[in-house]
Amino acid sequence: MLIYAQLEDQVIARVKAASDSNALGYRLAHVESYGGEFDDDTFFTQFRRFPAVWVTVGGDKPKRLGPTKWQCALQLAVMVGARSPRGERNARRGSVEAVGAYQMQQDVRDLLTNQDLGLPIARLAPGASRTLFNTRIAGNGLAVFAQEFATSYTYTPPDGAETVPDITAIGLRYYLKPGDEQPDLEDLLTLGNP
Repeated sequence: MLIYAQLEDQVIARVKAASDSNALGYRLAHVESYGGEFDDDTFFTQFRRFPAVWVTVGGDKPKRLGPTKWQCALQLAVMVGARSPRGERNARRGSVEAVGAYQMQQDVRDLLTNQDLGLPIARLAPGASRTLFNTRIAGNGLAVFAQEFATSYTYTPPDGAETVPDITAIGLRYYLKPGDEQPDLEDLLTLGNP
């Protein structure tokens, strides 16, 4: 299984477990993988399950460590959403009746920082926090924030994977006479080490 899927699944499981055990002090109505829900114009008017958490893993940036080994920097975003009929301020800050997005964001940061979740990754480091939505829709205040995390993992191709030799030279042939299949000039460019 891809490390992306494993990481996403483990983050979802950790957040759900904290919610189900009441370790957060509140229950989440929705904890799932993010699937582009915010891009749908009707999402916030139809989606009624708050407080909610969405998880997505971004692409990685490989850095070569050796001939068959790379260190891959990986980004993870956990989005938290809260709703309040008392307005967007209460959706952010919370109230006696409901948790706010600020508290949810802090709880996610506390749950995931310095965790490897049993995976072969570097411990999660908190990154940027971003406001995605802070608005009033259909009489409800909505607040959605994203908390980013950074990690890395080492990638090595599976044993038996065919390795392609490094290109050390490029041969060039020049055909100057039309219709002639014989090269008129040839060059051999030798390449240096990468």
